[in-house]
Amino acid sequence: MRVSETYLLDLLNEGKQQGFRLLYKEYYRTMVSFGLHYLQRREAVEDIVQDLFSDIWRRGSRFDSFPRLRTFLYTAVKNGCLNELKRERVRSEYLMSVREEDLVEAPDDRLQVEEEVYRMIFAVVERLPRRCREVFEYHLQGKKNEEIAALLSVSVATVKTQKNRAMNLLREQMGELFFVAVALQVL
Repeated sequence: MRVSETYLLDLLNEGKQQGFRLLYKEYYRTMVSFGLHYLQRREAVEDIVQDLFSDIWRRGSRFDSFPRLRTFLYTAVKNGCLNELKRERVRSEYLMSVREEDLVEAPDDRLQVEEEVYRMIFAVVERLPRRCREVFEYHLQGKKNEEIAALLSVSVATVKTQKNRAMNLLREQMGELFFVAVALQVL
């Protein structure tokens, strides 16, 4: 059953949970399909769309008209996908430069870098909020989102949100060493 755009917009602008749920139900799949035109990794696109809907709910976003809401959704998904492509390019370039350095770098130097990266990761992980830390520790063990959700009795969306929060904090607190961790395939 499709909901009238005016009704949905009114519910959203009033901050009603029902409006958010209807928006999510009506547009989640569409946004994921749209995002897959830019980024071919479904899980990454789903994360982008999930983050978008989480932001709308958290911020209590208000929209003047339904066409503006729709434009906002499509633009946000497009920009999220393009940003992810940029991050992938940066990671790839960094990985290439690290590999080139590995050819001339002494083995002891690489070991020291790895030890420093692990030390920083564990220091940051220790400071994460409890649920975020639990999710991320399972992630570091190689567990999939669905496994983590089952182990902690939470939704897969919660696992994704907590993983993203942890990755953002790691990126923020580790600086350039974050990209070293990515290159070493630690994260």
